[in-house]
Parts: sequence; structure tokens; C-alpha cells
Amino acid sequence: MKIGIIGDALAPNFNEAYANEIYLLSQELKVPVLTGNDLGFVPFKRLRQYLIVNTKFLRRKSPILSLLNGALFYPFIKSFARKFNVIFLPAGIDSGFFSYLELKKCILIINSLPYENDSKQAKMFSQKFAPKLRGIIAQSKRIKTRLIEMGVSPEKIQLIYPWINLEKFSYSEPPAMNEFRILFASAPNDEIPGEDVFWEKGLPLLLQAFKQFVNSHKAFLRLIWRGCYNKKLAQMLEDLDLTDKVRVINEVTNMPELYGQSHITVVPFLNTRRSPEIPLSAVESLLCGRPVVTTDVAEIAEVVRDYRCGCVAKPIKKDFFSALVKCKRNYLVYQKNCRATGEGLFGLDIVKLAQIHKVLLTTA
Repeated sequence: MKIGIIGDALAPNFNEAYANEIYLLSQELKVPVLTGNDLGFVPFKRLRQYLIVNTKFLRRKSPILSLLNGALFYPFIKSFARKFNVIFLPAGIDSGFFSYLELKKCILIINSLPYENDSKQAKMFSQKFAPKLRGIIAQSKRIKTRLIEMGVSPEKIQLIYPWINLEKFSYSEPPAMNEFRILFASAPNDEIPGEDVFWEKGLPLLLQAFKQFVNSHKAFLRLIWRGCYNKKLAQMLEDLDLTDKVRVINEVTNMPELYGQSHITVVPFLNTRRSPEIPLSAVESLLCGRPVVTTDVAEIAEVVRDYRCGCVAKPIKKDFFSALVKCKRNYLVYQKNCRATGEGLFGLDIVKLAQIHKVLLTTA
């Protein structure tokens, strides 16, 4: 069976957990990947099993230039897709790839559903695209349930949790507790007109709760950033007088090392419109032996609660602050459960690979 992977922004990158998840899949299955990323002024490049096309202007939606950029990308897609009879497609239900690919070859990998079940996008997907797809891998229980509610045939859908490199994200003992170190690694990766992803990701909630937390606890917060909402973030840090308590890391960095230097990872989402139900930053954190403090709006909260590997809060400042305090107070109780939870649910092991191969063999 000739298999390929096509998707946007999949070039391996220390800061982008989703891209690294697909990289791991390509390594395990030994299959090539076609993707688009910002390469500056280089039209395309090869990186091991990857063919990366420059989609700089397409991603920025630049007038005229985006059309030219799309015209460059299109022949790469068509040429690449012709070589395979199965294509894994990590994308959303509104993916532009649907119009260019032979969908009966495609297995959609989906980790987020930003649209309401009765929205125009949801109806188009369930009625026009989903019936033609070879299959769908839903990366959370909630996504599978919502797809079925939208009208997608249950036979098309397999539930497979996200997978992470167990060796890359290895366990380490947490640092000394004299300063409680908090990590946030789910930053906005786009500024969308008419939306406030900064708010939806829970940055105001996190910073306000952290401000209260540092009033009574010695603590430090690291924000892994992606270059969006820079002014808004800087202004909020200044207004809350947190500039000396927060470090913004706006560059590619070594994530396993940062988890090792931290005590917990936080997921302060207010909704999952632009965020996955199971953020990979939380999964990576668990594998490194670091508890997660999360709001109850995403499915990761169920994992954290059921396996006692962190604390869950309602998406309000008072509750999130209390969760931070509780996690610090009972740290060893939660910390000891993290690695086993990560390995059991999110490793790309023989069982999960068998699930993926089952999708290949039984969906057509």
C-alpha cells in the first residue's frame, strides 16, 4: 500500500507539537510528506522524507501574491498525490486541500472542530466531503461524537488519541520547589480578523490568576510564543506589573528541556474554537512527568481529572487561581501519575500503530 502525508505547516519544529506528531507518524510508517511552510525566498526544499513548498504569501493571504503562491503549490500537490493510493491528511473540516485531492484516497486526521454542528462549514463537510473520504481519525472522543452529530457516518470514524515520541519527551525529576515554575505552550498562531484568539486561548485568565498567585507564592511563568498578539501581551504584562515574573520565549526552543525546568504546564482555554480538545503541550508535559492545570472546557480535563495528574478549574480567575494553589500544595500526589498516564494513552506503540493500520485496511 503506497502511503503519503499531505498537510499545512508540518515541517518538523521544536515549538510545534502537531507538526512533530505527524513527523513521528511519517517515521514509523516510513512514508513521505508534502507540506507548505514559510521558507523566506526559497521556493521549496527537501528535508529527509519531506518536500516543503514555500507558502509564505498563501499563508499571509497577501493580495495577488497569494494567488501566485497557490498556483505554485497546486502542481506539487497533484504530482505528489498521484504517487499514492492512501493519503493521510492532517487538517480541519474546512481544509482547502479537499478541493484538490481525490478524497477516496484520503484519511483525515482531525484534532479540532471550531464550527458549530449546524454551521455552513459543518454542513458542507458532512454532506459534500465526508462521504467521499476513505476514513477519518478523530483525536478525541468529543470530536468523534460531534462528527456523528453533524451527520458523518460512524463507520467512517476511528477514535485514536494523539501520539507523542516517548523517547524525545522522557521523564525527569522536577526541580526544587523553592520557586514554582509554570509553563504555557498553547499560544495563538494567527490573528484572525473579527476574532480574539488571545482571549479564547485564556491569556487574560492565566495572567490575572498568576498575578494573584505570585502575591502569596514565589513563582515564575514562561510563555512559549508564536509572534502573534505581541503588543496585546506586552501591554497586559505591563498593566499587571508582571514583566519581571514572566518570560516570553518568542523563538524556536528545546521543549523537552523547558518541561524539565518547569513544575507544571497550564491550559487556560476559554473554548476550543481554535484549539484542540487534547493539546499536545499537555500530553508532552505529562510524559515529562509534569502535572497539568487546565480549564474544564477541553477534553484534556477529563484525562487530568480521571488519572489525577493535575487540577481542573472552571474558566474563571478565582477557580483557576485555586487550581494553581491546589496543584502546588498536592504536587507529589499528581506528579507521580503523569508519566504512566502519558505512556498509557498517548504513546505511538504497537497497539496504536495497529489501530492506524486497521484504518488503512478497513476504510475504503
